[in-house]
Amino acid sequence: MLHRENSIWQYHTSSAADLIKETMDFYQITQTDLAARLGVSQKNISDILKRKRFINELLALRIETVMGISSRLLLNLDANFKLHQAKENAKNSEPDHQSDKFLKRYDWVSA
Repeated sequence: MLHRENSIWQYHTSSAADLIKETMDFYQITQTDLAARLGVSQKNISDILKRKRFINELLALRIETVMGISSRLLLNLDANFKLHQAKENAKNSEPDHQSDKFLKRYDWVSA
């Protein structure tokens, strides 16, 4: 039976960098080798793997061609990771009370 108290536990939020690094480890590919195959600098690959930079659509298509990882999956992983980061930052920076700008029902409205 469904209850309101039940919630989905989110154990780990992964980014495209995690999947790329795991694939690199499996095939024993260096950052320099991957950068040459993708046509980008090794610094760019290093920044992506350290999550200092995220992949764009063009790079996702190149990774799909070279590594066989779906470009849609990579972009979704990064989007979900960035959203998770934003929620964590917002949770840590905002006070517990609700903003006065939060939408409220007017007193004269009847449902």
